[in-house]
Amino acid sequence: MPFVTKYGTYFGLAPAQLGRVHFVAPSSPYTVDGRSYDASDDNDGLSPERALSTIGQAYTDITASAGEVIMLLEGSHTRNSTLRIQKAGITIAGIRSTFASDLVAGHAYGAGGLKSVLNFTGAAAPGLSIEADDVEIAFLELRPASGFGTVIFRNASPDALYIHDSIFNLAAGQAISLDTAGIDFGYRADVAGLATRSMTRLTQTTQRATAYLANIAIVSGGAVGPGVLTATADLTVVGSRLHTRAGAWASPFVVATGTGFVFVQGSSWTAQGTTGMTLPVDGSFAGIIAGKVFLDECRFPVANPAASSPVKGFATGVAAVTECYQGNSGTAVAVVVG
Repeated sequence: MPFVTKYGTYFGLAPAQLGRVHFVAPSSPYTVDGRSYDASDDNDGLSPERALSTIGQAYTDITASAGEVIMLLEGSHTRNSTLRIQKAGITIAGIRSTFASDLVAGHAYGAGGLKSVLNFTGAAAPGLSIEADDVEIAFLELRPASGFGTVIFRNASPDALYIHDSIFNLAAGQAISLDTAGIDFGYRADVAGLATRSMTRLTQTTQRATAYLANIAIVSGGAVGPGVLTATADLTVVGSRLHTRAGAWASPFVVATGTGFVFVQGSSWTAQGTTGMTLPVDGSFAGIIAGKVFLDECRFPVANPAASSPVKGFATGVAAVTECYQGNSGTAVAVVVG
């Protein structure tokens, strides 16, 4: 049941839903409403005052396709292995920030932003493995283990993944690795070698799925792998940001094989420092399906090298751009597919 508290419908509206909320504390003891409580997986987790101590127990307790939520209370939650999401229709959320969309759109690093952090940095495995339909991830900062994907779309089954108002922090102090990635749909690809490493793909498939990314930020601290790697998914990305704060990020957004359509609107690629991004949108693995990629109202940093297009590597007719620009104020130029 949603909880109506003296703060208003704080717990029940994070996010609004009709099923049970399974609360998880970042540590024990923890504080709610000025009082200290002990977190335990022996609790039922159905009240903020009776929180579970691990997200794994919350996942065990949650019921599929019943509008239920795993709610991570404010703080850093550590997971030392992959969490395989095989229950459809569930939501994993952090404590909601009132202006989460604005916070994420302008976010440049990852510290001190969203209130709930899901931390895989001590693991030697990918973070969340999406293996069921209608999964929602919201209001979270996610930190991957070095050398692994943060969220992977693993087999032929999942559809309608929805990630919003979240930050993927690939610059959280872990060792820089080209195998570290943000959202990786490559585990579903029908061509070997596209996915980031370390977990055997259950099924290689051309089956088309859908995924929606809205108001997310993906932050790099150097030479890491793709922030987004598409494959066999109809992917929509709206109002999001890919940012590198140090070093060279070679390919922040990679369009890989498969029949899915990729639509990106109102999103920005930003860079600080002297090296920045080599190729913001990489079509080297995209194949030859006409009209597969469409970018609208996107913004890119000054090209590196200066004469290069930020949308490159696509075969003729595969990608199109409208109202997209790169460069500084006053010198921005319209983007064409390179």
